[in-house]
This record gives sequence, C-alpha cells and structure tokens, in this order.
Amino acid sequence: MKRILHLSFIILLSSCLSEKDADIGKPSTFVRYINGGNNDRAQVAEETLDKDGIIILGTTKMISPTEKLPDSVKIKLVKTDNYGNTLFQKVYPETFNSTQNWRGQSLLQLTTGNLIVIGDNIQANRIDMLLLIVDEKLDTIKSKTIDFSKFDVPKNQDGTTKDIQGKAIQLNANGNYLVLGAVKDNNNNMILAELDKSDLRIIWVRKYGAGTSNLSNKIYLDGANNVFWSGTVTRNSADIRLVKTSQNSLSTIFDLPIGSPVYQETGNDICRYGYGFAVIGSTNETTAGDQDILFKILAEDGSVLLSKSIAASADTDIGNSISSVRGGIVILGTTKIDGKDDYYLMKYDAFGNNMWAEARIF
Repeated sequence: MKRILHLSFIILLSSCLSEKDADIGKPSTFVRYINGGNNDRAQVAEETLDKDGIIILGTTKMISPTEKLPDSVKIKLVKTDNYGNTLFQKVYPETFNSTQNWRGQSLLQLTTGNLIVIGDNIQANRIDMLLLIVDEKLDTIKSKTIDFSKFDVPKNQDGTTKDIQGKAIQLNANGNYLVLGAVKDNNNNMILAELDKSDLRIIWVRKYGAGTSNLSNKIYLDGANNVFWSGTVTRNSADIRLVKTSQNSLSTIFDLPIGSPVYQETGNDICRYGYGFAVIGSTNETTAGDQDILFKILAEDGSVLLSKSIAASADTDIGNSISSVRGGIVILGTTKIDGKDDYYLMKYDAFGNNMWAEARIF
C-alpha cells in the first residue's frame, strides 16, 4: 500500500479475508480487509473531498476462467464511508478480457464528485497512458488511451511510440489536466502534457530527463503555475529526483539529483510541507541493516533542510508513503521483523523529532 491520508485509518487490501470477516462498527480507529475474491493490491487511499468517506485505488488480478487464457489485470476502485464500510466497489474493464489489461497509478478528485484515474493500458507489446473517468457511484463516464504518436515523444526504431506509463494528474489554472508520464527511454524518460478537459485532446507535450528514472505519482503547482514532481534518478548512483518546470517549456527550470554520490538513495513519495516538500524513500547508508528509511525536507529550490535516516529494524526498511497532517508528517514504511514484512507507521515534526514514543507496527 502506498498512500495514507489520515491518522484515523489504515486500510489493508488482502486476498485472504473478505468484507464479511470484518465486524461492522464505528470505532475511532479501525482496520478493514476489502476484497472481491481476487488478488488485490492497493495503490492510493484518499479522504473524499466532502470528508464523508475514503476512496481507494488499486489493481486486481483476475484469474482466467479457462487455462488457455492468461490472467487479466484490472483497475479497482472502492468507496467507503468514514468507518471503512464499503459503499461501492468496481473493477475496470468490468468483463474478463485477457488482452485488455488496465493498471491505475493515481487519481484526481473533482469538485463535481467525479474521479479521474491515470494509469496504463497494457497490451501485448506496449504500454500506453490511460485515463478513466467515473462518477460518484464509480460508474464509468469515459475511458481513453492517450495517443502521443503525432507528437515529439521518444520513438522506437520502427517509428512507434515508446512505452508511456501514466503516473500523475493535476488541474492547471485553465481547468485542463496536466499529466505526467514515465517513458522507457534513457535520454528523455519523462513527459508532461496538457489535456483538454472536455475531450482529453492533447494540447501540448514536452519531454525531459536523462538517466533511468522511477517517478512518484504526484505533481504539484506553485503560485506561478510552475510544476513540480519527484522520484528516483539513477546515473552513477541512485538519488532522489526533484523536477521543476514551467508549463509547455522546452527545458526544465531544474532537474536535481539529491543525495550522496557514494550511497544509493531513492525517493518513493513526496508531499507538500510548509513552503517546500517532504520526501520519503530508502538509503543503504546504514549500520543497522541492508536499507534504512530515508526522510528529507526540501525547500522549494531543492535545497535540503533536513535529512534523517530511520532504522526500524536490523534488516531492510523502506519508506513507502508520506503525508502532511496537522502538527507534522506521517510516514508509512515497510520493515522486516523475524523474516516477515510489516507496516511501520511514524509521525515526525518539522525538525525530525519523533512525535510518538513508539512507532505503530502492523
């Protein structure tokens, strides 16, 4: 699971338990197991804009009804009330199709009540960016594969567009959609595009980056409508990546590798914090085990205000998700204890002080 939005809930998607196994109640904190009979993996959990519930984006793997067909991967959306009780649960596409595989990466909630999921249309020999729009009851309004072939994006030798994964989506000042894509190309591995809000037509697209890159699934705009995103860049070593660009610009304002040239440091998630950002990931600069959780606070220009290594165990620890909440920052990580992976929940203030006497382990 990659996202946490509020201290009052942790939602685990599991293929082991069903909803009927969880007692329905209204506690101040809870754990809910939500499943539809397949192997489910959670990607995002967000509080709804009206504060009356929770939206969960995940991926479900549907087993083929016959041994002759491969399994099918689908987007899954779940809407619950404030106590984690399921209101709606749907998969997309709704029917089994072994050649039509969709995967969700992140979502955008609109003030109309509609949701937009950005992700991937996975075909036999390629991956394209996919947008799925659903209403308040999670019924499909529109789905569209974004065709970048007529634009200046990385191409294969045969002229076809290289694989483009949909990573993040945000509204700009025009009310259109800014979309961030990850490209399997060492020279231009990121694209930023503006899509028309009415028909998802591409208005412009720009390509950026160098080196192998893994991108987080959030993008942010500042007061001047400049765009920020983060991730990991690997050149001589792995570093946290922070990118800032003007919209529809030929080049970035900056594309910063943030980290030590000696150690491997990854940026897995980013959130707004104060006038800058908070980033979570992992580092192999550790005396406690293979990897430690890495927590950094960055100014808007990319300068490091705080860097902290967190050893949850004597084994491998990874920072997966970070959220800004009242009074501090909440970090969700994974730690290995007695050979098993567990969730590790922490809260820190702006000075890197642990605000809880003990981390919560699940």
